[in-house]
Amino acid sequence: MATDSVDSVDTQQHRHRSDGRPARPDEATVTQPSAQDHWLASDPVRTGFLLVLVVSLAVRFNVLRDSYFITDDFMLSSRAAESPFTLDYLVRVHTGHLEPIGFAVMWVLAHLAPWNWGAALTVLIIGQLVVAVMVWRLLVELFGKRPLTLVPFAMYCLTPLTAPATTWLSAAIIWLPLMAAVAGGTRQHARYLRTGRTRHALGAVVWLLVGFASFEKILVLLPYLVVLTVALSPGVRVGVRSLLALLRRTWVVWLGYVVVTLGYLALYLRSSGGDGADRLFAPSPAQLWDFTYLSLFRTFIPGALGGPWSWQPAGYAGALVNSPRVFDWVCWIASAAIVCASLAMRRRMSRHWIALLTYLVGSMAVLAAGRVAFGGSIVALETRYLADAAIPLVVAVGCALMPLRGEKDPWLPITWRLGDVVPAGARFAAGVLVGTLVVGLSLHAVNGYAGFSAANPYRPFVESVRTSLAALPESAEVYDTALPVDIVGPIFEEYNLVSRFVAPMVDDKTRRAMYSRTSYTHPYFLDASGHFQRMAVLGAESPELPAGSCGFNVVNGTVVVPLGSNAFDWQWAVRVGYLADRDTAATIVLGDDEQEVQLHKGLGEVFVTLVGTGDRVTIHGVDESANVCIGDVQVGNPVPK
Repeated sequence: MATDSVDSVDTQQHRHRSDGRPARPDEATVTQPSAQDHWLASDPVRTGFLLVLVVSLAVRFNVLRDSYFITDDFMLSSRAAESPFTLDYLVRVHTGHLEPIGFAVMWVLAHLAPWNWGAALTVLIIGQLVVAVMVWRLLVELFGKRPLTLVPFAMYCLTPLTAPATTWLSAAIIWLPLMAAVAGGTRQHARYLRTGRTRHALGAVVWLLVGFASFEKILVLLPYLVVLTVALSPGVRVGVRSLLALLRRTWVVWLGYVVVTLGYLALYLRSSGGDGADRLFAPSPAQLWDFTYLSLFRTFIPGALGGPWSWQPAGYAGALVNSPRVFDWVCWIASAAIVCASLAMRRRMSRHWIALLTYLVGSMAVLAAGRVAFGGSIVALETRYLADAAIPLVVAVGCALMPLRGEKDPWLPITWRLGDVVPAGARFAAGVLVGTLVVGLSLHAVNGYAGFSAANPYRPFVESVRTSLAALPESAEVYDTALPVDIVGPIFEEYNLVSRFVAPMVDDKTRRAMYSRTSYTHPYFLDASGHFQRMAVLGAESPELPAGSCGFNVVNGTVVVPLGSNAFDWQWAVRVGYLADRDTAATIVLGDDEQEVQLHKGLGEVFVTLVGTGDRVTIHGVDESANVCIGDVQVGNPVPK
């Protein structure tokens, strides 16, 4: 078991011979940096870490700079804008997800920088920076601070598997905290195994709590840690007595995991039951088979080696894996060769691959239960669903390349024989070639995805809405209809309304008025170009009256106004023009729907929304002491006045 507290630099298993092969125990040497070296040269590993980090963040910044908000981003922003920062807001289950951290981020953005992509981009870049640093710390904890540690780190930083999950804001606010929890929790768990100190067990439990506050998928981490515990314990045999002894030594952390998990499940069930969250449904056997195949062989394995080669559009500003078959085949062969070679050269490597497979199976099970039955097996081609699996992947790859801290005799005899046969220069050249190929494929894949994430057709619409809304006169009333473009969609119900859409851009008083208003006297409607227009109604209308006629007189509080054509059953805008000698309430009726309004003294007009059908509009409930005549009525759709 790798429980010795050994410095990663001074451990002889972490040293290399001058020809690049792992050092034998009798060949270990220590190289001390010169005090006169520049800080970049004094610690080459640190310099390599910074270089990889800067390059990866520069690539992601370039992608994010041209991306924008999509679908859920607007809904979550509107919900945050209209909600106080309370526990009820934070623990609501949204589309099956309990994500307090994500909701908190959206609340801050909605109140401090609504519809500000620059602010959102900053949050996403900082989040990716934090997760990358945590992955590095995990790798250093496992393998020590050595040059080879940069290989799995670069693999994580550049993998296209995480690109969609960290580009779409609504996805990133759950995936980035989740990946931070996976990296942080695994690191603390590994430190507890190495040192036996309770404070590291507590740290692992705290990170599990962070994961639960991010995304329920953190449950997948628990079976992974079970297998990883055995993998990180080389001295433990896979047998009942040996495993029970390991459990007795590490019971503190498992008890903490159980307590936190039970508490989380109670909260989740309570929150989802009160909110009517999506239920879980098992996919059909055919769906499950297709989903498993697509997840592993079309998405994860090519993604692990720098794929996919190409993408296909999914909605707007999204993309699915769409590599040529031959590319996938080459990736399968290469991955099989890597796994077989590692098994042949390293002791107990099977444990690390099984740990990775455990995480993958758990990830696919969570997605299969929550999405496949509804979205079909094609959801497996969305790499964001396996983004967090990049962390167990690089841990396994690191184990294939390096011994664990304090691990003795990790290599099988064939490793030494190959080291004696293959020249150091050839090994170095092969490593550079493979690394260059994977990096090149990764950049190609991310660049391909960037073309889709930047092709957001609604960015001009949103910017026009922002400008037009700010230019509205003080007396303007926003006429509430469904959004004229499919930027949110009816799946989000009331959040597809104009009033909800613009909620982050108005103050509380205006927002409350928009939500509660049922009739309008100075309406402005939102057109498909994103501009608010002074509103009229075009459609079925009352007959033209003779010159000099007041209109249709209200008698005994009621008047029936005929329409020139029959309006079919639909949601209509209804306009009533009138002349009144005093203020009075009235009720406008179309078919079976009606709406109470207020008529004001003088010449005026009132607009309402009614769902109904018929060839007439009835106005009743008018004060019988008031003299009111109806000049004209229109039933139809909003048009510019």
